[in-house]
Amino acid sequence: GTENNPVAYVDWCDARAYCAWAGKRLCGKIGGGANLYADYADATKSEWYNACSAGGMNTYPYGDTYMGMACVGSDYDGTAGQSGSDVAKAVGSATGCTGTASPFDQLFDLSGNVWEWVDSCDGTTGSSDQCRWRGGSFRGGTTYLPCGYGGGSDRDLQYVDLGLRCCGG
Repeated sequence: GTENNPVAYVDWCDARAYCAWAGKRLCGKIGGGANLYADYADATKSEWYNACSAGGMNTYPYGDTYMGMACVGSDYDGTAGQSGSDVAKAVGSATGCTGTASPFDQLFDLSGNVWEWVDSCDGTTGSSDQCRWRGGSFRGGTTYLPCGYGGGSDRDLQYVDLGLRCCGG
């Protein structure tokens, strides 16, 4: 019953390998390649942020005002804050959580569901490099769901609400 849920519990290297297997890559710099760690919220440099914010115009994929039941975050179930019903949902099931401007209006779950590893790390030497994850998860609310929020951790972190998004082109 979860085959349509996002891939989760993968570290950065697994996420990168999965995207390569699928003929794509982890989202990073516009045009391809790694995005600088500090450029995570620059719509002219980060392809993930550019898509989520409609080129830097929106705070959330759907606009500027937080709507708790639009994306799969902690408020999606209609109950403010975290509860037992806060779990990952099938990709695209939160129909209000899409971009607002073409070509971004066909992108789903850029906010909520699971965090997404991106190709944006502070080094290239090993498991202790800090790499970015974006988008918030089913556990997050107003603090973690804006397009401009960009956490990070060791590239070998695996967690139940940490997954990936592949980019192509």
